[in-house]
Amino acid sequence: MRSECYNGSGASTSSPKRRVNVVGNGRSHHHHQRQHHAAGGANTHRDTTTHDRGTDSPPTLTELPPSSGSFLHISITKLAIGSRLFVIVLQLVANLLLPDHEAGVFVAPSDKNASERPLDALVRLVLGGLNRWDGQYFLHIAEHGYTYENALAFFPLFPFILKIVCSSLSSYEVITFVSYRELSLLLAVLLNVVCFTGAAKALYRLSKHVLGNQKKAEIAVLLFCFNPASIFFTAPYTESLYAWLSFVVMYQCIEDVTSIFLTIPLSLSILCRSNGMFNIGFVLYFAVRRIVAQYNVHNVICICSRLFSMLIIVLFHYGIAQVYNYYLFCFVQKFNFPDHVREYAAEHGLVLAGNKTDDSSPWCTNLVPLSYSYVQSHYWNVGFLRYYELKQLPNFLLALPVVYLVLSNSYQYLCEHWEYALRLGLFRLTKKQHKVMRPYDRFALVFVVHALVLTLFSLVFVHVQVTTRLLCSASPVLYWYTAEYFTGERAFIKRQVIRKLSKQVKDGEENSCTHVLNHIELSDLLDFRWMNGRQQTILVYFLGYTVVGTVLFSNFYPWT
Repeated sequence: MRSECYNGSGASTSSPKRRVNVVGNGRSHHHHQRQHHAAGGANTHRDTTTHDRGTDSPPTLTELPPSSGSFLHISITKLAIGSRLFVIVLQLVANLLLPDHEAGVFVAPSDKNASERPLDALVRLVLGGLNRWDGQYFLHIAEHGYTYENALAFFPLFPFILKIVCSSLSSYEVITFVSYRELSLLLAVLLNVVCFTGAAKALYRLSKHVLGNQKKAEIAVLLFCFNPASIFFTAPYTESLYAWLSFVVMYQCIEDVTSIFLTIPLSLSILCRSNGMFNIGFVLYFAVRRIVAQYNVHNVICICSRLFSMLIIVLFHYGIAQVYNYYLFCFVQKFNFPDHVREYAAEHGLVLAGNKTDDSSPWCTNLVPLSYSYVQSHYWNVGFLRYYELKQLPNFLLALPVVYLVLSNSYQYLCEHWEYALRLGLFRLTKKQHKVMRPYDRFALVFVVHALVLTLFSLVFVHVQVTTRLLCSASPVLYWYTAEYFTGERAFIKRQVIRKLSKQVKDGEENSCTHVLNHIELSDLLDFRWMNGRQQTILVYFLGYTVVGTVLFSNFYPWT
């Protein structure tokens, strides 16, 4: 849907276009702004967005600096799907041209006596480069379940969805044309394309609400679609599904933290990845914020009781998964695993489900028998500072860009709003703070703290190269920080043009404006001529990691 407005005479002008974007319900209105607000001598942006909950305010207009005069729009759906197709084509070419590396890691066992189906070779040819590293585990779990104890490091939601869909299709003739493993790979990629599209839309909605700026939300989504961990959002990994669920949880916490429907994405995010537990922090924070804003005994009782019920439901779902793990590996029992699955366990010394001995699975005797921490420590060498070895220096360098972006910008935010941060953003702003702080600054505190905790946790506990894909899938802050570099100061066009446009706006001149609802405008970000060094560096980082990561990953070379 496109909405256009012209000057009073209906004639077009040769001056740069003045765009007015809508933040709110998306309806476009004509806006007369007589006042000129300049920040740093270059920024003519005036943000009048308000974020007070409980008020039904009309849509807020955000005036942005002019574009280069041409508009290139693409819908979020097409942008998300197009970026995934780019990754798929790139891995196909790389997998055909380069030989696979002998990584010496887990490769899911297959039945060598099984007959080849007509479409198996085609699926492996087109998507084989995506079935690498942890993708082998997810597809194995989808086919055979949690046969090996080390597979408990991977949470059940993603392979469980694949299992349900594949089992449902097995009753149709499609299973006669493609084997179960290849069908799982195909469905995993399709599922991730769908989830990635949902994540892009959820991020767009969340960004518009928090940032209060249409352009920043657009650029955040555009950067998300080509983020440094792009390959993991297409391969059989949980990144796309988890990002979608997490962004939905964050948005719902802002909208109505006491909604019982919030338990659905929250529970699923915890069953998707271990760091889904951090999402509970958003629920607790916004619940406390609501209690402080609407303090009375009745509200406190209602909110706390609703919150307690939600957490019980969420933890119950998580508990079911842990009980199932206990059932598999803490008892001696017979499971009807195929011969090639048993042979692989014997060859590689893996603990097979149902083969409990006195020496295996010591976590079963713990007071709280949770398998995850033991499996991560025993099989994956995850622990406090365990990764700090000289040979891991290349992996630290791989994670350095994302660590720097998050830590430096978070430090700057906390320094600028230290007093607000000390009050946890829960209490009313002073008049001085209200004038200085943008709407984003008032909402961003919990998101900044969340990103900081994830970054610091990754640096000291987990394999540090995982930090890149962990932050890319779990936190919108990375995209907000980088979007700020492109919109904080207008560098796409010359400052003289900005001043000229500012004078025209002050004098009341009306120019054309264009806004396409639920679309991303690419013309500004593709105008490389006026980018500064920092903006070019960010684009090179995002696109470079997308290309290099896809090429290396698809040939079993180590990546993030």
